[in-house]
Amino acid sequence: MFIRPHKPTPEPHTRHSLRDLGYQIDPDDGQVRSINTNEPFTFTEDPASKKANIELYNTLIHPASRAVQDIMIDTLHMEPIAVPDAGQPHCFIYATPGALSGDKLVVLVVGNGTFGSVWAWNVLLKQGIHHGSVIDYVQDCEQRGLGVLVLNPNMNIVAPDGVAESYNSYVGRGTEIKGSETADEHVGYVWSHILRDSPVRSIAFVAYNTSGSAVIDLLKYDYARFVEKTACVAFIDSTHSLFDLGSGSIAWLELGAQHWETSVNGNPTSVDRVGCPVVAVDNTTETREMTPSLCRNGVVEYVTECVERGPVPGAIEFGDGQNNAANLVQLLDDLSESDSEGADGIPDRLSNVTMNQTFEVKEDGYIGWD
Repeated sequence: MFIRPHKPTPEPHTRHSLRDLGYQIDPDDGQVRSINTNEPFTFTEDPASKKANIELYNTLIHPASRAVQDIMIDTLHMEPIAVPDAGQPHCFIYATPGALSGDKLVVLVVGNGTFGSVWAWNVLLKQGIHHGSVIDYVQDCEQRGLGVLVLNPNMNIVAPDGVAESYNSYVGRGTEIKGSETADEHVGYVWSHILRDSPVRSIAFVAYNTSGSAVIDLLKYDYARFVEKTACVAFIDSTHSLFDLGSGSIAWLELGAQHWETSVNGNPTSVDRVGCPVVAVDNTTETREMTPSLCRNGVVEYVTECVERGPVPGAIEFGDGQNNAANLVQLLDDLSESDSEGADGIPDRLSNVTMNQTFEVKEDGYIGWD
């Protein structure tokens, strides 16, 4: 199920801060700006050399990402939590104060390659932290009284200087982080060792791009405990599919998930693949990776509504071996009576549910990450 990348070839590595490289994140507008000129970063800093521009971009992405993590700790007062623990090679996940001891929690999971604090490196450098990082998601959720946990799925190895790095971008000698050898394993480890038995009663996942598949694995392999605690999943341009999912999992997705999809013409195309209602995000920018920023208001409203409601009522019955087709139809009827169109034109949560489908329940297939 997990494919571990080939270990990188050792190579000398020098670590710089963003300020060391002559840039900083502007505290007023969140833009990455030159310290000397106060001009925002552009991809054409050197008009005469495309190669120099690419090298500068690649040099800045990691320091800029670490600067965002500093803001999360110093400004948002998020707590870095070592995974698996500080006594061995580890990476950090980040929790708002009291997040893991409260009732309601939003878990943010970024996609392939980036640091846990960043949706997309190119958006971070060009548009700043309010569009390219998770900062605004964290603040919006906190304002609504929700705890937030930011995972770090791409930090898979520890460099010789003790800093966690990613297989996707680090070239050098490294030690694998137990439980986080891949992005999927990281998400599974945090679920089984931190979230599953925590006091939190209602969890919402926001899963961007490849992390959607990691969250689907939780539903697939730990169905009963996942639906008992999870209120919803908000997918954003997710790569997940319904392949090999049991009918209980498919039924849960129709009630407990929604997918925000980049669209240039207003027409979603992933309905059959993702198994849940789809919201087309009108992204007319040149950058597909802007989607998490463009749909933020709708996603935050959705997860707030869901965690306030709690886990999907009756969902545990979808996968416990009972013949539940009649129960599901009744549940759909009950929920649809109280549903209404959400903020930002988000459609009714049940608008894409197929009412005449027959559900054959599959036994809980949990294999776990314990």
